[in-house]
Order: sequence, then structure tokens, then C-alpha cells
Amino acid sequence: MSVPQETVNRIARELFEAKRDVHTVPYVSPQLPERDLDAAYAISAEFAALRERELGVKRVGRKVGLTNPLVQQRVGIDEPDYGVIHDDMVHASGTHLPLSRYNRLLIEAEVAFVLKSDILEATREAVEAAIDHVTPAFEVVDFRYDGSVGQIVDTIADNAGCSGVVLGEEQHPYGEVDLTKVEMVITGGGTEITRGVGSNVLEDPVNAVIWLAGTAIRTGEPLRAGEVLLSGSIGYIEPWPADVECVATITGLGRVVATANSKG
Repeated sequence: MSVPQETVNRIARELFEAKRDVHTVPYVSPQLPERDLDAAYAISAEFAALRERELGVKRVGRKVGLTNPLVQQRVGIDEPDYGVIHDDMVHASGTHLPLSRYNRLLIEAEVAFVLKSDILEATREAVEAAIDHVTPAFEVVDFRYDGSVGQIVDTIADNAGCSGVVLGEEQHPYGEVDLTKVEMVITGGGTEITRGVGSNVLEDPVNAVIWLAGTAIRTGEPLRAGEVLLSGSIGYIEPWPADVECVATITGLGRVVATANSKG
């Protein structure tokens, strides 16, 4: 990493305060060497550490994003990224999210994996053996920037845009449903927002978990028992409509429900 630690700390502090106080900051990318992913992940790690030190939150999961070629094409990025899920970011199906807590709330739906054991080897066999169950989920997406996603380093530094997760109503054993063939539809107030199929996510959502497991091992933070893992958007990421019930259904897995409230 070619960026001084004080620069990493300063940018992480700016992102932390922007999330805490709900405001935007300039893009990170002009402040870093082009595509310096190590620096971006260092900022993201310090951003997460600040939340843990100053807010007392605990890591309960990870998310992998930009796994869907449709999403990659839309934002001009060609590789996945990952972020951290803290305990204050997890919501049950049926939750109401105050829009006042977010800059520009976006909605996406995906398969969430919950682990029953640590993953210390990034093989398909080891990953599948560690999965306790799967469930539909919304990722609550919000960036600290005033505009589009930006470059890959902007996304990574800002915790890959992850501001929360809403977990589905049903839990299913892994392998009960062929995740490559599931169909996902999100509706808001009965109007379709986006749809997709499981194979959009690196051809199989579990491949996203395998990628994440390998990345986590390389960075010295392997995936642990009990963690919730978001595997990436099956459809497009879209603006979250206000004051209507949003429902995502994934065939064979059930549904997840949440409402973004403009008041409160």
C-alpha cells in the first residue's frame, strides 16, 4: 500500500462521521493512486474499526458485492468487492427503515447464507459443509457520496455500500433448493422493481461465498460460525421507493419484506 496511514485514518474518519451524521463526502478515488485496492480496503477496515471502537458494535457478517454482471456493467466495474455487517445493521423481515438515516437508499435482493462453522479453506466442499441455512435478504445499500457509485476504490472504502441487511421469513437447509435456478422478484406497493435468476451471481450464489472465504483467509479474517453472508444482488440495484411495502420473493426460499419510511 503506497498511501500513508494518516491518509487512511483521515478518510476512514470522514466516512465514519458521514455515516453517523448522515451526510456526504467527496469521492475517495482522487485521493488515492489509481485502482489502489489495498488502500481502499485499509480505509474500509479502519472505517469498520471506528464503528466498533466508538459505537460498540460487533461484526456479525460480511457481504460480497458486484457479483452480478448486470450490476457490474451498470457501474462500470468488473470484479467483486466485500464489506462488513455489524450487529446494528441487521433487521428482521417486516422492518421499517427511516429514510432520514440514509443519504440515498437503494434496494437489492439476494440469497443470505448463515454459517454453522468456521471456514478455514476456500474450497467448495469446505464452504458447503459450513453452511447452516439460506434465506432471502434485502441488502440496505447507501453510499456516503453525492452521486453514483464512483470507482471501485470508492465503493470498497465505503464498506462496499453496505448499510444493512433485512433477513427473510424462512430458513432453508443449504442444498434443498438449486440456487442457480431460483427466480427473484422485488415489488414495491405491488409494482415490479427488478427481477433476476440465481445464476446471475457468479453462475451460482455459493461461488460468491467461496470467493469471499478465500479473500477473508488471505486478509487474516476468516469467516466464522454464526456469520451472515450476503452473496450479491440477483437483479439490479434500484432506488428504494418511499412509504410502500417492498417484497422480494425467491422461489423455494420464501420472501423478505421491508418499508422505507419518509417520516420518522
